[in-house]
Amino acid sequence: MLSQDNYEKSNIQNHISINSKTNHMAIGQYKISCPICSDQRKNKQDKPLSVNINQDLIIYHCHHCSVNGAYRHSQGLKMTKVITKPIQTPRKIIKFPTPDKEEAKEWLAERGISILTAERSGCILGKKNNKSVIGFPFLEGTETIAVKYRTASSLKEFWWENVATKLWGGAILDDALPTMPDTIIITEGEIDCLSIQTAFAAENGGTQNVICYSVPNGAPNKLTDNLVLDPKEDGRFKYIWEDRSKFDQVSRIILAVDTDDNGKILADELSRRLDKARCYTVNWSGCKDANELLVAEGSEAVRKSILGAIPVPLHGLNNIDFYNDEFQKLYEKGRPTGVSTGFESIDKLFNIQAGYLCVVTGFPGEGKSAFIDQLLINIAKNYGWKSNICSFEKPPTYHAIQMAECYIGKPFFEGHNVRMSQEEKDFSQNFISEHFLFQDYQDGGQPTIENILEKSAQAVMRYGTKVLVIDPYNFIETNHKGLQTDAISTMLTKIQLHCKKYDILCFFICHPAKPQIRDGKKAVCTGVDIAGSMSFFSKADFGITVYRNDESVGIHCWKQRWGWMGKVGQAELKFDPLTNRYSEFEEIEDTYDWEF
Repeated sequence: MLSQDNYEKSNIQNHISINSKTNHMAIGQYKISCPICSDQRKNKQDKPLSVNINQDLIIYHCHHCSVNGAYRHSQGLKMTKVITKPIQTPRKIIKFPTPDKEEAKEWLAERGISILTAERSGCILGKKNNKSVIGFPFLEGTETIAVKYRTASSLKEFWWENVATKLWGGAILDDALPTMPDTIIITEGEIDCLSIQTAFAAENGGTQNVICYSVPNGAPNKLTDNLVLDPKEDGRFKYIWEDRSKFDQVSRIILAVDTDDNGKILADELSRRLDKARCYTVNWSGCKDANELLVAEGSEAVRKSILGAIPVPLHGLNNIDFYNDEFQKLYEKGRPTGVSTGFESIDKLFNIQAGYLCVVTGFPGEGKSAFIDQLLINIAKNYGWKSNICSFEKPPTYHAIQMAECYIGKPFFEGHNVRMSQEEKDFSQNFISEHFLFQDYQDGGQPTIENILEKSAQAVMRYGTKVLVIDPYNFIETNHKGLQTDAISTMLTKIQLHCKKYDILCFFICHPAKPQIRDGKKAVCTGVDIAGSMSFFSKADFGITVYRNDESVGIHCWKQRWGWMGKVGQAELKFDPLTNRYSEFEEIEDTYDWEF
């Protein structure tokens, strides 16, 4: 097992290599988040890690936790081994606050929160570090495994003793009251959770018990320019999988989060992972959150807002007011642009956007799968996107080998060229393990579209995947007794609905029919040439063909449902079979003055 010091070095080097500011290794000085301490800091927006890139030399220093070091980029992969399992450290002994509760009780009372509710919720009131605090204990059985503290004052500070990836709160049951059926409420913070529990308490006019939880780490801090979740924030949603049993048996999940942009992003991501069909959102009557409404208008107003929660929009029949937030955002921010493919020439044709179906075709051996692998690696490296790959033609191990070659830029096996080192192999494996999941049907499981999409839904919930790859279509068992064209149409509809429901992009790879000869040459196929049905063309949001030229690989975009997503057209790339890498194709212009 590696030492903690070596683990930190590996972690930092990997963090620098994938950060959007530093992954291009351009000469300069940069300030980025620190993988060692940033998640534990009050100000998550602070960038304490200074990175100085001078040619091949990288020097780093964190101004908060003081971790520092230097390595050469060309040799950095050889300096430390990358481990795929976290180091298990003993849990710290929790030191509870001194019993001085009066200031904390006074502060809670000013926020309209019942002291009885706080104490029945298990809150710890007292003084810690000479500050009046409220502690929110996280339990495993009867054991307190972690405590999250906040100051009971206008100076808002948070810190942890140990760290938990579970929801906080639950039910405060009054035997005299019925429980709201099949419903849980999720808030952005513990104070809002206490506010809702206070509002529904019998002593405050409540007529039913509620089950209310708070997320452990608030709303996401990192948003993109288009006000969507930064994929690198994925780690904060571990509690969804850890506490999945809390969601399994309920039919309604009320997302009682803040009304600011960060709160809306939290609601969007929770509903995406937990199934929009059972999620509801709350309007706080002009206030920012539950506590602000409790202070301003009292318990009845909070209960009214919770009971008046509206369903998260689904695909159905609604008037435009139902989509007011989205409508206004489009007016203010414009159309979403997606993320770059990593190739300037391809970005002119299409970019990577979740929620859509992309049909990919091309004749066998012309590079379809390798091209999609390259795109997945690019968006994983540049944006942290995670992908779920269902490939029937490649076992996961061999698929990972090709992805490792593409990522490192060296062959995996011995041959005429220098192969990747053990350290480079470990580094690539760590990257692939972090960003890719492989659906495996080698054990005899049925590769039906229902099974594929069910596993995709699980991957979204547990890992926050943004891309699904199905490669290729003809391995899928349709179990359809009617016409093949009807089976294909039904299957494509299911994929489309899945993409919309979970906000993911699906690359669906399909083989064309027999090659067509036009003007004595093999014609470039399109969606209308895919064997089985015209639905491949009609139901694709966008479609591409990968084909070989004499010296390049052509990428032909033959359909764009939305003009703002790109355009129909062609681009050329260069392919290196030794490393499975694509790169921009640049024809060499002959400028030599030949004399004859």
